[in-house]
Amino acid sequence: MATASKRLTRKDLRQPDWFQTTSEKALEFYAGNRSAVLVAIAALLVLLLAIGGWQLFKERQNTLAAQAFAQAMALYQSAKYSEAISAFEKVQAYRWSNYAILAHLYQAQSHLGKNELDRGLTAAQQFVAASEPDSLYREIGLLTLASIEERQNQCKKAVEHYSEAEKILGVLRDRSLLGKARCSEELGDIKAAITNYKEYLKNHPGSSVSLQIADLEAKLSGQPGAK
Repeated sequence: MATASKRLTRKDLRQPDWFQTTSEKALEFYAGNRSAVLVAIAALLVLLLAIGGWQLFKERQNTLAAQAFAQAMALYQSAKYSEAISAFEKVQAYRWSNYAILAHLYQAQSHLGKNELDRGLTAAQQFVAASEPDSLYREIGLLTLASIEERQNQCKKAVEHYSEAEKILGVLRDRSLLGKARCSEELGDIKAAITNYKEYLKNHPGSSVSLQIADLEAKLSGQPGAK
């Protein structure tokens, strides 16, 4: 049996609805706390203006940084490394822009172009420190840092940074493996060198690295106590 729909009585119609009740309470609150409400509204407007101004500032910074970075890159690609280094320093002044981070990397490469390994190392360290964890940029920075250390005959540090880059599992993992293998060989850790060369060989089966592995295995077998 269907239930009859509930009809509104005159008493119900005389009752204020939720919107009327709520709006009346809001007006009462405003009337009683007018000063506080106006202060809160003013504070909110100031906050919104500050956020908007900050966004405009960052956009302006990024635009100027992009222009400066393009000029610096033109110098770098023309092998004008001294001028490029100065130009990349100007880009770094726009520290709220991502171009400022990239400037450290290319400044390191510019120093390497001048064979200034110590300065290149410092710039590479700054780039790694500013890069996001597990990102391609960090992988590139670690490889740059490790390659400089390898050139400085600091193979122990280089192996650490090659290993850190390898863990990111990015597109440059093979370069990390080769770097670790070279440095391990330089440090006299033949087993580690063979392991890394073999790992590299999995993705490059026709590589001449197989000859290097054969030479190292022969050297290892000739060592006392080798199995």
